[in-house]
Amino acid sequence: MKISFSQPAFIPWGGYFARLMSSDKMVLLDRTQLARGFTFVNRNRIKGPSGEIWLTVPLKRKGRGLQQIDELEIHEKDRWAKGFLSTLEHCYVKSIYFEPFFEQIKTQLNDPEGDFLKMVVAFLETLKRGLGIDRELILLSETGVTGRGTPLLVALAKKLGAREVVLPYFSERAMDCRLFRDENIGLKFLRYDPPQYPQFWGEFLPNLSALDLLLCLGKNGRAIVEKGSKMYGENLSIS
Repeated sequence: MKISFSQPAFIPWGGYFARLMSSDKMVLLDRTQLARGFTFVNRNRIKGPSGEIWLTVPLKRKGRGLQQIDELEIHEKDRWAKGFLSTLEHCYVKSIYFEPFFEQIKTQLNDPEGDFLKMVVAFLETLKRGLGIDRELILLSETGVTGRGTPLLVALAKKLGAREVVLPYFSERAMDCRLFRDENIGLKFLRYDPPQYPQFWGEFLPNLSALDLLLCLGKNGRAIVEKGSKMYGENLSIS
């Protein structure tokens, strides 16, 4: 079995789903710390008539110090959800894929709780189904595995019986790959270079949320993700 890892993220880019497609399961690292300052955990970009639009989920932070992702709550959820839905409608209402997706998102936002993780996982499930990706998402908090850094990822691979892991390209620079080799766990590195595809609103913008890909192409967006994905072995030579 082959697994990948990622922090839960709000409407992430195509590279996120490229790693999901290239593995049998993805572990969402919900019991890891939210980074200080800029992070893609709670924000990403879509495209509107004037170009890129940043969508950010406001979080309750005052007086809370450092938080794990599974502890995060959305600040003024109803107000934010109303603006989020209005922006989506303004940018993509002309898409033939808009209505069913929009109805699913509205239903997920009707939950009165401001649980950030619950909302993000629901959105990830909607996006992967929309792109025709049949892979399992597992929460770190459900595995019983604890730790941090590379030892945590190795422990997860062992717990789930994985013989190979898929990591982002060049992530070897931030981890001790010897720990995987010591456990006879193979490494693959995935590089994602987003190909151009037909978008609304003029000139192509790369690296947008996969939400743009879905609302422009529907399930055909999967082929774009596949086209932009290249897998490399541990020595970063193409395989």
